[in-house]
Amino acid sequence: MNFSHSSARIQILAALVIGGIGVGAVVYWSNSSTTGTEVKPCKPASQSAVDVSASTLCTALQKADLPTLLGIPKAPSEFGGAMSQPVEGGDPSVRVLYAVGPYSVILSTHKPGKVKETEKVAGHPAALVTGTAGGRQLYNLAVDYDSAGTGYYALDVMMTDGTPITQDTAGKLERAVAEKVLPTLPEWRS
Repeated sequence: MNFSHSSARIQILAALVIGGIGVGAVVYWSNSSTTGTEVKPCKPASQSAVDVSASTLCTALQKADLPTLLGIPKAPSEFGGAMSQPVEGGDPSVRVLYAVGPYSVILSTHKPGKVKETEKVAGHPAALVTGTAGGRQLYNLAVDYDSAGTGYYALDVMMTDGTPITQDTAGKLERAVAEKVLPTLPEWRS
C-alpha cells in the first residue's frame, strides 16, 4: 500500500484534532502523575496490542529528552494522551501526544503501509507531507519501519496554541525527534 495524499489528509486532520485537544486528548491509559522531577513510566491499561503499542511510543518519547531535541531544554514536558483510530484493511493507528513547552509532539503508527520516499531519515525512506486542515498548513514526517512495507511512523510537531509553524521549522524538529526516537522502537528494522 502506498502512502497517498488522501491518507496524509486523514493523518493531518487527526493530528490537528489531537493537537487542538492537547492535554484533554482521549486517554486510554495514563502514565500516572509526576511528583517533583520523578517521571513514572507510561503504563498500558491492558495487554491489548493497542495499549502496549501506545505504551511503547509513550516510553520512547519520554526517554528522548524532547525539550533538548526541540531546542528548549528547560521547557516542561508532559504526556498528553493516547488514542487509536480504526484503519480499513489494517491495524488500528495508535497516536501518542506529548506537550513540550509551546509544542505538541504526536507520534503515530500505521500498519501496513509504505512511504513514497523523498528523503532518508535515520537511513529509512521518509517523506515530509504537507496539507491543510481547518485553514491551517500542517506538516507531517512519515518514515517507514523497514523496506518491506510493513508500516510507517508519522511524526508531527506543531504549536500547541495553533500558531502557524513554517515547513522548515516543522521539518527540522520532526527530523530531530525521528532520528532519536524511531530507531529505539521494536518495529524499526535496519
